[in-house]
Amino acid sequence: MAHDPDDKRALFQQVVDDILDQIRDGRLNPNDPLPSARKMADLYGVASMTAQRALRELQHRRITYSVAGKGTFVHPDAFDLLRGGVLREPIDDPDLRRRVAAYLADQQAITVRYHHASTADDKNAALHELLRHADTNSDLIDEVIKYQADRGNFAQQPEHLQRPSNDDAPSPAKRSRSSRNRAPKQ
Repeated sequence: MAHDPDDKRALFQQVVDDILDQIRDGRLNPNDPLPSARKMADLYGVASMTAQRALRELQHRRITYSVAGKGTFVHPDAFDLLRGGVLREPIDDPDLRRRVAAYLADQQAITVRYHHASTADDKNAALHELLRHADTNSDLIDEVIKYQADRGNFAQQPEHLQRPSNDDAPSPAKRSRSSRNRAPKQ
């Protein structure tokens, strides 16, 4: 990232804003890893302390989360937050939190395989595996949905972006739930 001498923002803020732009436009997705502070410093041409400050700012804003020994990752709610949604609160139940973390780690591993696939067949296989993973864990997904609903903690679009409800049309949750139960086409 070249530094614009006319840009009055602090260097760390320029890094933060670039990462936020990458999340908004889909170059970074939930649970994607971010570079280490050292790699980020090289990538953006800033000091290591500047990159560390940018990472701290992103985590403070709950756009990212860190896993000890693993790195920093895009928070699952980051896109909703950037669109102005309301953040879901963390899961307080330790067992449910552990199971969700395992589910997300497996999901991330499959997603990485998809992105690194060199053939269309390998990409297709990873997509089918991702669907099977969701189907296999549908009870966990339903449990998390119920947990969040019981606490009113869903990240939702701001009202000005929501479409008017149509009582005759199935809700997106019902559509995705019914499509989740169908076997993938081969």
